[in-house]
Amino acid sequence: MKIALACKSLLLTKTLEIFLKKNISSYKKCDFVISDSNIEIDKPLFVISGNTSNLRTPFSESALMIELDKFYNKIATNQLNGNLVYKVKDIELNEKLKEKIDFLTKKFRDDLIFTMQEYYEKK
Repeated sequence: MKIALACKSLLLTKTLEIFLKKNISSYKKCDFVISDSNIEIDKPLFVISGNTSNLRTPFSESALMIELDKFYNKIATNQLNGNLVYKVKDIELNEKLKEKIDFLTKKFRDDLIFTMQEYYEKK
């Protein structure tokens, strides 16, 4: 689990750095971001404190780790399910595309044979 921090509170940032020192990562390499406010980012967001938060303050290190594990498992499951759905859709699209290409190829071949037969019959 790789985590980036984007907290306004310096105290919260330092606390998280102490609790999560092994898991702290850069934004580019992280699995999700922890913040003390709702921010618009393109990665999953774990919010500490606030009305719509994943974890309220004050919290213990064990409470933090439990909630982070739950959150990480949830996003990992969602990503896996999303990828499976995406792959299934790709397979279905590929099958439809293959059928259409087969149809067009057969039609082209039949038209080409017909045209060649017509040409040689006239000679």
